[in-house]
Amino acid sequence: MAAALMALNFMPSVQSMCNIPELIHLTEGQEKSYSFFLPVKVEVERQSRCVSSSTDETLGSRAPTLTTNDAGQAKVQFSLLGCIPLKTATVQVDSQRILMPGGQSIGLTMFTDGVFIVDSADVYLPDGSVINPARDAGLSSGDCIKSIDGRRIDSMQTLMEAVKASGGGALEVEYVRDGSTRRTEVTPVTDESGEKRLGIWVRDSTAGIGTLTYVDPKAGAFGALGHAVTDMDTGRVLPIDKGDVYLSEIIDVKKGTRGEAGELHGVFTGGWNAISSLDKNTEFGVYGKVVQPIVNPLYPNGLPAATQSEVQLGEASILTTIDDRGVQEFSCNIIRLSPQLSKASRSMILEITDPELLSVTGGIVQGMSGSPIIQNGKIVGAVTHVYVNDPQKGYGLYIDWMLDTQ
Repeated sequence: MAAALMALNFMPSVQSMCNIPELIHLTEGQEKSYSFFLPVKVEVERQSRCVSSSTDETLGSRAPTLTTNDAGQAKVQFSLLGCIPLKTATVQVDSQRILMPGGQSIGLTMFTDGVFIVDSADVYLPDGSVINPARDAGLSSGDCIKSIDGRRIDSMQTLMEAVKASGGGALEVEYVRDGSTRRTEVTPVTDESGEKRLGIWVRDSTAGIGTLTYVDPKAGAFGALGHAVTDMDTGRVLPIDKGDVYLSEIIDVKKGTRGEAGELHGVFTGGWNAISSLDKNTEFGVYGKVVQPIVNPLYPNGLPAATQSEVQLGEASILTTIDDRGVQEFSCNIIRLSPQLSKASRSMILEITDPELLSVTGGIVQGMSGSPIIQNGKIVGAVTHVYVNDPQKGYGLYIDWMLDTQ
């Protein structure tokens, strides 16, 4: 008996069942069918208004199907012959969300929440000796200074004013490191030019271009990039206090080649009339509130957001902007999917197949991050990163994770 059960575990049908995620995302009115060689039964545990199951026995086939009704959550059990439990999963049924797909090139301005330490800088004293007060006090690159002696530090200017006003005495510095708030004391020193110094290089803002992923009309919110904005020197996620989003115009394209990523070069347009505020910088993108209507010219009525379970290998497309023609749709293939039970980056791998896009950009380039991925009339994800060694390929993120982070 034990040998039989062991052999059963290695059968393809059982192995394929093991690959069914423990959390299955579906939307209202969606059906999800499974095909097994063995007589597998799918049952909804207890009575559920949001999910029901059935099995098609036509011509001897065994195709259990889950049918969703209302939003909610239910447990389902996959069993052999209806009596040998094989797997239990949770089905999360969500309401259908209609989003306005993006694809527009956007400019981002971000002001950090505090001042971000980029690097330390030794201070040369009048007697020729060298010292670094900040490093001696335990401060290092990646730390974010929030206040000095109780005064909020929100820019390089306020930092310099606090240091200048110290009179040479010790300063109580409150800072954040890896999400944890800490305190230390730093005593500024006077350098050879007569200026008081802490011995750090800092950054209080950044700007760049990317691609809008979607606008959620119901929430009045947007998501873009599909990854965090990081500091160019430390690679750390920049903590932001506030920011704005502007439309931008692509003025030049650096074509990607094997071993060297390409890049879109753009300029902000529309003066300083922001289309959205920016208040969230996360691993899964940047987010904020829309302050003026944004419409996609190719899909003016919007598109539904797909759940992870609806994304398939095969043909798809991306919406992006590479010149003054605005948003265009380009063909691609989804060549790999990663089942993810919780939020994680790099959900899928894409391969650009569109001849025009390949001829202009070589594939995926910097500045295209956030380009929405469309498949079967739904938004399934966003482009996030390029393969440096093969610009025709890149990574994508499930739209589920962007919406969950919004």
